[in-house]
Amino acid sequence: MGSSLKKGRIYLCDAKGKKKDSTGVEFCFNPSSYTIKSTPTYKSVPAIGADAGSRVFISGARRVLTATLLFDSMSSGESLLAGLQEKGYDESRLKPVTDKIKKLMSAVWVEGTEHRPPQVIFSWGNLNFRGSITSLSEEYTMFTREGKPIRARVAITIEEDVEEALTRKTSPFESPDRTKSRVVVEGMSLWSLAYEEYDDCEKWRIIARANHIMNPLDIRPGQVIRIPAL
Repeated sequence: MGSSLKKGRIYLCDAKGKKKDSTGVEFCFNPSSYTIKSTPTYKSVPAIGADAGSRVFISGARRVLTATLLFDSMSSGESLLAGLQEKGYDESRLKPVTDKIKKLMSAVWVEGTEHRPPQVIFSWGNLNFRGSITSLSEEYTMFTREGKPIRARVAITIEEDVEEALTRKTSPFESPDRTKSRVVVEGMSLWSLAYEEYDDCEKWRIIARANHIMNPLDIRPGQVIRIPAL
């Protein structure tokens, strides 16, 4: 016999980041797709006397997952509903689909003890995406003759938490244990150098002092910059 289809789930977490229960919110149907987007943060810095300025690297990318989930009060959809109606089935026995997504909706409500919504884990296959729900939109698409919603699409956006983004790095940031040099390339700045070398863009002043740079914008491609040890 073949193995049964494994359905994805969204788990709500407690203050320590552990799953509140082992069941979570099970998907009625696995999504046909999901999207994970990563966008690093840059700041545009104008250049005096030039048509175009430069981009200053501010911070690394935090991933954002988006997906659309389908929830249904019945497992086989429209054809089953039509058949039940023809047979005079009592639609009042169907539970509203809101009962199935109520638990998921609680993930955008502020918890009194934490003063923020809980963390969630989007789990399906080998994906375990941990973060916070930043957007949740419900669209009800099927109703009984009495107007009870029995099918809904839920568009969800989960933004990766800072702690998760830091632990995901393939290697830790390395602070130099001795002075070294870097050659400036197009788009590089003292802020980006400080972030790459010290994991703190605010430490650009250390690099500026070591290189006797009065104006942090006054660096050019090809220039050799000394990176002092901390």
